[in-house]
Amino acid sequence: MRTTLASRRVVFGGTEETGPLRIAAGWVSFETATEAEPGTIRAIGEGEPDGQPGDAIDLGERLIAPAFVNAHTHLALVALRGFDLDASEGNVVEDLFYRFESLLAADDVAAFARMGAYESLLAGVGLVWDHYFFGEALARGISDVGVCAVVAPTVQDLSGPGVPRWEAELEATERIASDRRMSALGVFAACGPHATDTVSAEAWGKVAVLAEHLNLPVHAHLAQSPEEVARAIEKYEDTPTGWLQRLGVLDRVRGVFAHALYVDRAELRALAERHTLVACPYSQLVFGFPARLDVWSDEKVRWTLATDAAASNDSMGLRKELRFAAGQRTIGASWSPAYSRYLDGEGDADAVWRKRKKLHARFATDARPARLLERVWGISGGLHPAFTAGVLAPGALANVVVYDTDHPTFWPGDDAFAALAFADVDAAIHAMWVNGRSVGTAGDFARSLTGSDDYRECRREASERLRALTNRL
Repeated sequence: MRTTLASRRVVFGGTEETGPLRIAAGWVSFETATEAEPGTIRAIGEGEPDGQPGDAIDLGERLIAPAFVNAHTHLALVALRGFDLDASEGNVVEDLFYRFESLLAADDVAAFARMGAYESLLAGVGLVWDHYFFGEALARGISDVGVCAVVAPTVQDLSGPGVPRWEAELEATERIASDRRMSALGVFAACGPHATDTVSAEAWGKVAVLAEHLNLPVHAHLAQSPEEVARAIEKYEDTPTGWLQRLGVLDRVRGVFAHALYVDRAELRALAERHTLVACPYSQLVFGFPARLDVWSDEKVRWTLATDAAASNDSMGLRKELRFAAGQRTIGASWSPAYSRYLDGEGDADAVWRKRKKLHARFATDARPARLLERVWGISGGLHPAFTAGVLAPGALANVVVYDTDHPTFWPGDDAFAALAFADVDAAIHAMWVNGRSVGTAGDFARSLTGSDDYRECRREASERLRALTNRL
Protein backbone atom coordinates (compact mmCIF):
# COMPACT_ATOMS: atom_id res chain seq x y z
CA MET A 1 0.00 0.00 0.00
CA ARG A 2 1.27 3.46 -0.91
CA THR A 3 1.08 6.30 1.62
CA THR A 4 1.87 9.91 0.71
CA LEU A 5 2.32 12.60 3.35
CA ALA A 6 2.41 16.31 2.51
CA SER A 7 3.24 19.29 4.69
CA ARG A 8 4.57 22.80 4.59
CA ARG A 9 7.42 21.55 6.79
CA VAL A 10 9.39 18.52 5.59
CA VAL A 11 12.97 17.62 6.55
CA PHE A 12 15.17 17.25 3.48
CA GLY A 13 18.85 16.25 3.31
CA GLY A 14 21.06 14.98 6.08
CA THR A 15 23.73 12.90 4.30
CA GLU A 16 26.65 13.53 1.97
CA GLU A 17 24.48 12.41 -0.94
CA THR A 18 21.38 14.46 -0.04
CA GLY A 19 23.14 17.59 1.25
CA PRO A 20 22.72 19.55 4.49
CA LEU A 21 19.53 19.36 6.50
CA ARG A 22 16.86 21.86 5.55
CA ILE A 23 13.10 22.29 5.92
CA ALA A 24 10.76 23.12 3.06
CA ALA A 25 7.22 22.51 1.89
CA GLY A 26 6.99 19.10 0.27
CA TRP A 27 5.91 15.50 0.43
CA VAL A 28 7.15 11.95 0.97
CA SER A 29 5.64 8.80 -0.54
CA PHE A 30 6.36 5.28 0.71
CA GLU A 31 5.21 1.68 0.50
CA THR A 32 4.09 -0.53 3.37
CA ALA A 33 6.21 -3.61 4.05
CA THR A 34 5.13 -6.86 2.47
CA GLU A 35 5.93 -10.45 3.39
CA ALA A 36 8.91 -10.29 1.04
CA GLU A 37 10.21 -6.71 1.24
CA PRO A 38 10.59 -4.01 3.90
CA GLY A 39 8.67 -0.78 3.56
CA THR A 40 10.72 1.85 1.77
CA ILE A 41 10.40 5.45 0.65
CA ARG A 42 9.67 5.57 -3.08
CA ALA A 43 9.73 9.29 -3.78
CA ILE A 44 10.13 12.67 -2.08
CA GLY A 45 9.86 16.17 -3.43
CA GLU A 46 9.20 19.81 -2.78
CA GLY A 47 5.89 21.50 -3.54
CA GLU A 48 2.69 19.55 -4.24
CA PRO A 49 2.73 15.73 -4.60
CA ASP A 50 1.30 15.79 -8.11
CA GLY A 51 1.24 12.48 -9.91
CA GLN A 52 1.68 10.30 -6.80
CA PRO A 53 -0.63 7.29 -6.38
CA GLY A 54 -3.64 7.84 -4.12
CA ASP A 55 -4.65 10.86 -2.10
CA ALA A 56 -1.98 12.61 -0.06
CA ILE A 57 -2.51 13.14 3.67
CA ASP A 58 -2.24 16.90 4.14
CA LEU A 59 -0.56 17.51 7.49
CA GLY A 60 -0.61 21.31 7.26
CA GLU A 61 2.14 22.85 9.40
CA ARG A 62 3.02 19.61 11.16
CA LEU A 63 6.66 18.62 10.68
CA ILE A 64 7.57 15.45 8.76
CA ALA A 65 10.96 14.08 9.85
CA PRO A 66 12.95 10.84 9.80
CA ALA A 67 12.61 8.58 12.83
CA PHE A 68 15.68 8.37 15.04
CA VAL A 69 18.21 5.54 14.84
CA ASN A 70 19.56 4.39 18.22
CA ALA A 71 22.95 2.92 17.34
CA HIS A 72 23.68 0.97 20.54
CA THR A 73 21.07 -0.59 22.81
CA HIS A 74 20.36 -3.60 24.98
CA LEU A 75 16.58 -3.33 25.01
CA ALA A 76 16.05 -6.31 27.30
CA LEU A 77 18.01 -4.61 30.07
CA VAL A 78 15.12 -2.20 30.51
CA ALA A 79 14.20 -4.78 33.17
CA LEU A 80 16.97 -3.36 35.39
CA ARG A 81 15.97 0.27 35.00
CA GLY A 82 16.53 2.29 38.15
CA PHE A 83 18.73 -0.25 39.91
CA ASP A 84 20.47 0.90 43.07
CA LEU A 85 23.91 2.16 42.09
CA ASP A 86 25.23 0.85 45.41
CA ALA A 87 24.48 -2.64 44.09
CA SER A 88 27.68 -2.34 42.09
CA GLU A 89 30.64 -0.41 43.43
CA GLY A 90 32.97 -1.63 40.70
CA ASN A 91 32.34 -2.87 37.16
CA VAL A 92 28.55 -2.63 36.77
CA VAL A 93 28.53 -4.94 33.73
CA GLU A 94 30.33 -7.77 35.49
CA ASP A 95 29.15 -7.20 39.06
CA LEU A 96 25.44 -6.70 38.37
CA PHE A 97 24.36 -7.26 34.77
CA TYR A 98 26.12 -10.61 34.42
CA ARG A 99 24.42 -11.97 37.54
CA PHE A 100 21.03 -11.04 36.11
CA GLU A 101 21.80 -12.18 32.58
CA SER A 102 23.02 -15.60 33.72
CA LEU A 103 19.41 -16.34 34.78
CA LEU A 104 17.76 -15.28 31.52
CA ALA A 105 15.97 -17.61 29.12
CA ALA A 106 15.15 -16.82 25.50
CA ASP A 107 11.52 -15.93 26.27
CA ASP A 108 12.64 -13.55 29.02
CA VAL A 109 14.79 -11.68 26.52
CA ALA A 110 11.90 -11.45 24.04
CA ALA A 111 9.48 -10.20 26.72
CA PHE A 112 11.81 -7.53 28.10
CA ALA A 113 12.86 -6.43 24.60
CA ARG A 114 9.21 -5.75 23.73
CA MET A 115 9.01 -3.26 26.60
CA GLY A 116 12.18 -1.55 25.40
CA ALA A 117 10.79 -1.46 21.87
CA TYR A 118 7.60 0.27 23.01
CA GLU A 119 9.66 2.85 24.87
CA SER A 120 11.74 3.41 21.75
CA LEU A 121 8.64 4.15 19.67
CA LEU A 122 7.44 6.68 22.24
CA ALA A 123 10.82 8.44 21.88
CA GLY A 124 10.53 8.67 18.10
CA VAL A 125 13.02 5.85 17.45
CA GLY A 126 12.28 3.72 14.40
CA LEU A 127 15.39 1.53 14.34
CA VAL A 128 17.73 0.21 17.03
CA TRP A 129 21.10 -1.52 16.91
CA ASP A 130 20.73 -4.12 19.64
CA HIS A 131 23.51 -6.32 21.00
CA TYR A 132 22.31 -9.07 23.31
CA PHE A 133 21.96 -12.73 24.17
CA PHE A 134 19.49 -15.13 22.52
CA GLY A 135 19.63 -13.18 19.28
CA GLU A 136 16.71 -14.85 17.54
CA ALA A 137 14.41 -14.36 20.53
CA LEU A 138 15.57 -10.75 20.66
CA ALA A 139 14.72 -10.27 16.99
CA ARG A 140 11.30 -11.83 17.55
CA GLY A 141 10.50 -9.60 20.52
CA ILE A 142 11.50 -6.39 18.76
CA SER A 143 9.67 -7.27 15.56
CA ASP A 144 6.52 -8.14 17.54
CA VAL A 145 6.25 -4.46 18.48
CA GLY A 146 7.06 -3.28 14.97
CA VAL A 147 10.40 -1.55 15.53
CA CYS A 148 13.13 -2.03 12.93
CA ALA A 149 16.42 -3.38 14.24
CA VAL A 150 19.94 -4.50 13.59
CA VAL A 151 20.34 -7.51 15.89
CA ALA A 152 23.83 -8.57 16.93
CA PRO A 153 23.63 -11.85 18.88
CA THR A 154 26.22 -11.57 21.64
CA VAL A 155 29.32 -13.75 21.24
CA GLN A 156 31.38 -14.48 24.36
CA ASP A 157 33.71 -17.47 24.60
CA LEU A 158 36.12 -16.46 27.39
CA SER A 159 33.86 -15.07 30.09
CA GLY A 160 30.36 -13.81 30.67
CA PRO A 161 26.86 -15.33 30.54
CA GLY A 162 27.12 -16.03 26.81
CA VAL A 163 30.00 -18.52 26.95
CA PRO A 164 27.86 -21.69 26.68
CA ARG A 165 26.04 -20.32 23.63
CA TRP A 166 28.71 -18.50 21.65
CA GLU A 167 28.75 -20.84 18.67
CA ALA A 168 24.94 -21.00 18.65
CA GLU A 169 24.85 -17.20 18.52
CA LEU A 170 27.16 -17.19 15.48
CA GLU A 171 24.77 -19.60 13.81
CA ALA A 172 21.83 -17.39 14.82
CA THR A 173 23.58 -14.42 13.24
CA GLU A 174 23.79 -16.28 9.96
CA ARG A 175 20.13 -17.32 10.12
CA ILE A 176 18.91 -13.80 10.81
CA ALA A 177 21.05 -12.44 7.98
CA SER A 178 19.67 -14.92 5.47
CA ASP A 179 16.00 -14.83 6.56
CA ARG A 180 14.03 -12.75 4.05
CA ARG A 181 11.05 -12.72 6.38
CA MET A 182 13.16 -10.95 8.99
CA SER A 183 14.45 -8.34 6.55
CA ALA A 184 10.87 -7.75 5.38
CA LEU A 185 10.07 -6.94 9.03
CA GLY A 186 12.94 -4.47 9.03
CA VAL A 187 15.20 -6.74 11.12
CA PHE A 188 18.78 -7.23 9.94
CA ALA A 189 21.86 -8.93 11.35
CA ALA A 190 25.25 -7.76 12.55
CA CYS A 191 28.07 -9.76 14.08
CA GLY A 192 28.19 -9.22 17.84
CA PRO A 193 31.51 -10.05 19.53
CA HIS A 194 31.10 -8.67 23.04
CA ALA A 195 34.52 -7.16 23.81
CA THR A 196 38.25 -7.85 23.67
CA ASP A 197 38.37 -9.35 27.17
CA THR A 198 35.43 -11.72 26.67
CA VAL A 199 36.17 -12.95 23.13
CA SER A 200 39.25 -14.95 22.15
CA ALA A 201 41.43 -14.46 19.10
CA GLU A 202 39.90 -17.62 17.65
CA ALA A 203 36.35 -16.32 18.05
CA TRP A 204 37.28 -12.87 16.72
CA GLY A 205 38.67 -14.64 13.68
CA LYS A 206 35.43 -16.58 13.15
CA VAL A 207 33.47 -13.35 13.51
CA ALA A 208 35.63 -11.68 10.87
CA VAL A 209 35.15 -14.59 8.47
CA LEU A 210 31.36 -14.48 8.95
CA ALA A 211 31.25 -10.70 8.57
CA GLU A 212 33.22 -10.87 5.33
CA HIS A 213 31.20 -13.80 3.97
CA LEU A 214 27.79 -12.19 4.65
CA ASN A 215 28.87 -8.54 4.23
CA LEU A 216 27.81 -7.71 7.79
CA PRO A 217 29.09 -4.96 10.08
CA VAL A 218 30.57 -5.85 13.46
CA HIS A 219 28.79 -4.31 16.44
CA ALA A 220 30.92 -4.57 19.58
CA HIS A 221 32.05 -2.86 22.77
CA LEU A 222 35.57 -1.47 22.61
CA ALA A 223 37.82 -0.40 25.48
CA GLN A 224 34.90 0.35 27.75
CA SER A 225 36.54 -0.22 31.15
CA PRO A 226 39.96 -0.08 32.85
CA GLU A 227 39.58 -3.80 33.56
CA GLU A 228 39.38 -4.50 29.83
CA VAL A 229 42.54 -2.47 29.24
CA ALA A 230 44.41 -4.17 32.09
CA ARG A 231 43.47 -7.64 30.84
CA ALA A 232 44.60 -6.82 27.30
CA ILE A 233 47.96 -5.54 28.51
CA GLU A 234 48.48 -8.51 30.82
CA LYS A 235 47.45 -11.14 28.27
CA TYR A 236 48.48 -9.61 24.95
CA GLU A 237 50.93 -6.87 25.98
CA ASP A 238 48.79 -4.44 24.02
CA THR A 239 45.72 -2.23 24.35
CA PRO A 240 42.30 -3.56 23.27
CA THR A 241 42.42 -1.53 20.05
CA GLY A 242 46.05 -2.39 19.40
CA TRP A 243 45.33 -6.10 19.85
CA LEU A 244 42.48 -5.99 17.33
CA GLN A 245 44.83 -4.22 14.93
CA ARG A 246 47.46 -6.94 15.36
CA LEU A 247 44.84 -9.64 14.79
CA GLY A 248 43.96 -7.96 11.48
CA VAL A 249 40.30 -7.66 12.50
CA LEU A 250 40.17 -3.90 12.03
CA ASP A 251 41.39 -4.21 8.44
CA ARG A 252 38.85 -6.91 7.56
CA VAL A 253 35.54 -5.65 8.95
CA ARG A 254 33.48 -2.50 9.26
CA GLY A 255 33.03 -1.84 12.94
CA VAL A 256 30.35 -0.05 14.94
CA PHE A 257 32.18 0.24 18.25
CA ALA A 258 30.44 1.43 21.41
CA HIS A 259 32.06 3.52 24.16
CA ALA A 260 35.79 3.55 23.17
CA LEU A 261 36.63 5.34 26.42
CA TYR A 262 40.21 4.02 26.58
CA VAL A 263 41.37 4.66 23.02
CA ASP A 264 44.25 7.07 22.52
CA ARG A 265 44.63 9.62 19.73
CA ALA A 266 46.82 7.43 17.53
CA GLU A 267 44.30 4.60 17.82
CA LEU A 268 41.44 6.98 17.05
CA ARG A 269 43.19 8.01 13.85
CA ALA A 270 43.57 4.33 12.91
CA LEU A 271 39.87 3.70 13.55
CA ALA A 272 38.76 6.76 11.59
CA GLU A 273 39.35 5.25 8.16
CA ARG A 274 36.87 2.33 8.32
CA HIS A 275 34.93 2.38 11.56
CA THR A 276 32.28 4.29 13.48
CA LEU A 277 32.36 5.02 17.22
CA VAL A 278 29.21 5.28 19.31
CA ALA A 279 29.08 7.51 22.38
CA CYS A 280 26.44 6.90 25.04
CA PRO A 281 26.95 9.93 27.31
CA TYR A 282 24.40 9.31 30.06
CA SER A 283 25.23 5.62 30.27
CA GLN A 284 28.93 6.40 30.34
CA LEU A 285 28.39 8.64 33.35
CA VAL A 286 27.32 5.52 35.26
CA PHE A 287 30.43 3.67 34.08
CA GLY A 288 32.69 6.52 35.10
CA PHE A 289 32.92 9.30 32.52
CA PRO A 290 31.73 10.18 29.00
CA ALA A 291 33.88 10.00 25.91
CA ARG A 292 35.64 13.15 24.66
CA LEU A 293 33.63 13.94 21.56
CA ASP A 294 35.78 16.95 20.77
CA VAL A 295 38.83 14.69 20.55
CA TRP A 296 36.93 12.24 18.34
CA SER A 297 36.13 15.13 16.01
CA ASP A 298 39.73 16.40 16.13
CA GLU A 299 40.92 13.01 14.92
CA LYS A 300 38.29 12.88 12.13
CA VAL A 301 36.46 9.91 13.63
CA ARG A 302 32.96 9.19 12.33
CA TRP A 303 30.83 9.10 15.45
CA THR A 304 27.23 8.99 16.52
CA LEU A 305 25.18 8.97 19.73
CA ALA A 306 23.08 6.29 21.39
CA THR A 307 21.47 5.51 24.73
CA ASP A 308 22.94 2.10 25.61
CA ALA A 309 20.66 0.21 28.02
CA ALA A 310 17.93 1.73 30.14
CA ALA A 311 19.61 -0.13 33.02
CA SER A 312 22.51 2.33 32.89
CA ASN A 313 20.60 5.29 31.51
CA ASP A 314 16.97 5.09 32.75
CA SER A 315 15.72 6.21 29.35
CA MET A 316 15.75 5.16 25.70
CA GLY A 317 15.29 8.76 24.53
CA LEU A 318 18.03 10.20 22.32
CA ARG A 319 17.30 13.90 22.78
CA LYS A 320 19.04 14.12 26.13
CA GLU A 321 22.12 12.56 24.52
CA LEU A 322 22.05 15.35 21.94
CA ARG A 323 21.75 17.96 24.69
CA PHE A 324 24.66 16.40 26.54
CA ALA A 325 26.84 16.42 23.43
CA ALA A 326 26.06 20.09 22.84
CA GLY A 327 26.79 20.98 26.46
CA GLN A 328 30.08 19.12 26.49
CA ARG A 329 31.64 21.75 24.24
CA THR A 330 32.22 24.20 27.11
CA ILE A 331 31.94 22.17 30.30
CA GLY A 332 35.72 21.85 30.46
CA ALA A 333 35.91 25.49 31.52
CA SER A 334 34.45 24.51 34.91
CA TRP A 335 37.48 22.27 35.58
CA SER A 336 40.10 24.48 33.96
CA PRO A 337 43.09 25.90 35.85
CA ALA A 338 41.67 29.37 35.16
CA TYR A 339 38.47 28.55 37.06
CA SER A 340 40.39 26.80 39.85
CA ARG A 341 42.44 29.97 40.34
CA TYR A 342 39.24 32.00 40.40
CA LEU A 343 37.70 29.73 43.05
CA ASP A 344 40.85 30.13 45.14
CA GLY A 345 40.54 33.91 44.91
CA GLU A 346 43.60 34.25 42.71
CA GLY A 347 42.13 34.56 39.20
CA ASP A 348 39.69 36.72 37.30
CA ALA A 349 36.37 36.04 35.58
CA ASP A 350 37.64 37.23 32.18
CA ALA A 351 40.25 34.47 32.09
CA VAL A 352 37.57 31.85 32.77
CA TRP A 353 35.37 33.30 30.06
CA ARG A 354 38.22 33.33 27.55
CA LYS A 355 38.74 29.62 28.26
CA ARG A 356 35.02 29.01 27.75
CA LYS A 357 35.04 30.89 24.41
CA LYS A 358 38.07 28.92 23.22
CA LEU A 359 36.34 25.63 24.00
CA HIS A 360 33.13 26.79 22.34
CA ALA A 361 34.92 27.72 19.13
CA ARG A 362 36.66 24.35 18.97
CA PHE A 363 33.45 22.30 19.10
CA ALA A 364 30.92 24.84 17.85
CA THR A 365 30.15 23.13 14.53
CA ASP A 366 29.50 19.72 16.09
CA ALA A 367 27.25 21.28 18.74
CA ARG A 368 24.82 22.79 16.26
CA PRO A 369 21.36 21.19 16.40
CA ALA A 370 21.27 20.21 12.73
CA ARG A 371 24.70 18.59 12.93
CA LEU A 372 23.76 16.61 16.03
CA LEU A 373 20.54 15.46 14.38
CA GLU A 374 22.50 14.27 11.35
CA ARG A 375 24.38 11.93 13.67
CA VAL A 376 21.25 10.13 14.94
CA TRP A 377 19.59 10.30 11.53
CA GLY A 378 21.91 10.00 8.55
CA ILE A 379 25.13 8.75 10.17
CA SER A 380 23.46 6.09 12.33
CA GLY A 381 21.14 5.21 9.47
CA GLY A 382 24.00 4.60 7.05
CA LEU A 383 26.00 2.04 9.03
CA HIS A 384 24.63 -1.15 7.48
CA PRO A 385 25.24 -2.12 3.83
CA ALA A 386 21.82 -3.81 3.50
CA PHE A 387 19.70 -0.69 3.98
CA THR A 388 19.54 3.05 4.62
CA ALA A 389 17.55 4.67 7.42
CA GLY A 390 17.38 8.00 9.24
CA VAL A 391 16.75 10.01 6.09
CA LEU A 392 13.77 10.86 3.92
CA ALA A 393 15.13 9.69 0.59
CA PRO A 394 14.14 7.15 -2.07
CA GLY A 395 15.16 3.62 -1.07
CA ALA A 396 15.44 4.37 2.65
CA LEU A 397 13.39 2.47 5.19
CA ALA A 398 10.01 4.16 5.59
CA ASN A 399 10.51 5.24 9.20
CA VAL A 400 8.77 8.60 9.51
CA VAL A 401 7.69 10.75 12.44
CA VAL A 402 5.19 13.60 12.29
CA TYR A 403 5.46 16.27 15.00
CA ASP A 404 2.69 18.64 16.06
CA THR A 405 4.43 22.01 15.97
CA ASP A 406 1.52 23.58 17.86
CA HIS A 407 2.28 21.44 20.90
CA PRO A 408 3.54 23.47 23.91
CA THR A 409 6.86 21.63 23.99
CA PHE A 410 7.51 22.67 20.38
CA TRP A 411 6.37 26.29 20.67
CA PRO A 412 7.37 28.70 19.27
CA GLY A 413 9.11 26.34 16.85
CA ASP A 414 10.92 29.02 14.86
CA ASP A 415 14.02 26.80 14.82
CA ALA A 416 12.63 23.32 14.28
CA PHE A 417 16.04 21.64 14.41
CA ALA A 418 16.76 23.16 17.82
CA ALA A 419 13.39 21.93 19.06
CA LEU A 420 13.95 18.43 17.68
CA ALA A 421 17.42 18.19 19.20
CA PHE A 422 17.04 19.90 22.55
CA ALA A 423 13.37 20.22 23.56
CA ASP A 424 11.28 17.49 25.19
CA VAL A 425 9.16 17.06 22.09
CA ASP A 426 8.43 13.34 22.36
CA ALA A 427 5.01 14.40 23.65
CA ALA A 428 4.54 16.34 20.40
CA ILE A 429 4.66 13.21 18.22
CA HIS A 430 1.43 13.31 16.23
CA ALA A 431 1.91 10.15 14.15
CA MET A 432 4.55 7.63 13.19
CA TRP A 433 5.20 5.08 10.46
CA VAL A 434 7.80 2.33 10.90
CA ASN A 435 8.69 0.03 8.02
CA GLY A 436 5.90 1.80 6.12
CA ARG A 437 3.28 0.75 8.67
CA SER A 438 1.29 3.22 10.77
CA VAL A 439 2.09 2.98 14.48
CA GLY A 440 -0.59 3.97 16.97
CA THR A 441 -3.34 6.45 16.21
CA ALA A 442 -2.61 9.81 14.58
CA GLY A 443 -3.38 12.62 17.00
CA ASP A 444 -3.42 10.22 19.97
CA PHE A 445 -0.05 8.60 19.46
CA ALA A 446 1.31 7.89 22.95
CA ARG A 447 -1.99 7.03 24.62
CA SER A 448 -3.03 4.76 21.77
CA LEU A 449 0.16 2.71 22.23
CA THR A 450 0.18 2.41 25.99
CA GLY A 451 -3.59 1.93 26.11
CA SER A 452 -3.61 -0.91 23.60
CA ASP A 453 -4.39 -4.52 24.47
CA ASP A 454 -1.08 -5.57 22.90
CA TYR A 455 0.91 -3.28 25.18
CA ARG A 456 -0.97 -4.36 28.30
CA GLU A 457 -0.32 -8.02 27.49
CA CYS A 458 3.38 -7.36 26.86
CA ARG A 459 3.65 -5.48 30.13
CA ARG A 460 1.85 -8.24 32.06
CA GLU A 461 4.17 -10.94 30.71
CA ALA A 462 7.32 -8.90 31.26
CA SER A 463 6.28 -8.05 34.83
CA GLU A 464 5.61 -11.67 35.70
CA ARG A 465 8.92 -12.78 34.27
CA LEU A 466 10.81 -10.03 36.06
CA ARG A 467 9.27 -10.93 39.42
CA ALA A 468 10.26 -14.55 38.92
CA LEU A 469 13.84 -13.60 38.06
CA THR A 470 14.14 -11.10 40.90
CA ASN A 471 13.23 -13.82 43.38
CA ARG A 472 16.20 -15.82 42.11
CA LEU A 473 18.79 -13.05 42.30
